Amino acid sequence: MVKKFIYAILLLVILSSCHYSVYSNAYPHLRKIRILAFENRTSEYGLGDKLLNYLNREIREDGRLKLVTEDPDCTLEGAILSFSENVYSYDTANQVQDYQVKMVVSVTFTDLINNTVLYQNSGLTVTELYAVAEGGTAKFKTKEEAVEELISKLYKTILQNSIEGW
Repeated sequence: MVKKFIYAILLLVILSSCHYSVYSNAYPHLRKIRILAFENRTSEYGLGDKLLNYLNREIREDGRLKLVTEDPDCTLEGAILSFSENVYSYDTANQVQDYQVKMVVSVTFTDLINNTVLYQNSGLTVTELYAVAEGGTAKFKTKEEAVEELISKLYKTILQNSIEGW
């Protein structure tokens, strides 16, 4: 009986220490990141601040890099080059059904330890739809939700092209 108890405890310890993640980090020396404020070259008020706040949230939730303000291992910086909102679809009564928001940014992800640019794109474009009428086909119902998704896509693209090995 004692043996079974010991085996059960041992099995629980072994299973609880196992962890699998689909995330990879091709640069394990990068642990701390500083995100510099993105320059907002658009007329969309507050977009640079919104981008910075959402990127900070995405990094915290992801957990692979720790946000710091001093002594970072890497930096992410850039500029918002354009932001647009255009009609995407109409219903049968010729009323606007969906809008498409589009953001074009210039980004640079730099490894400060090895002093190398890991990813740079001067025209990274992300788009998303949002519905304004019943029967709209878009996943999101507000412009705010669509912009939040744009920034999430932006973050994922940057990570896939910088620290992820595949």
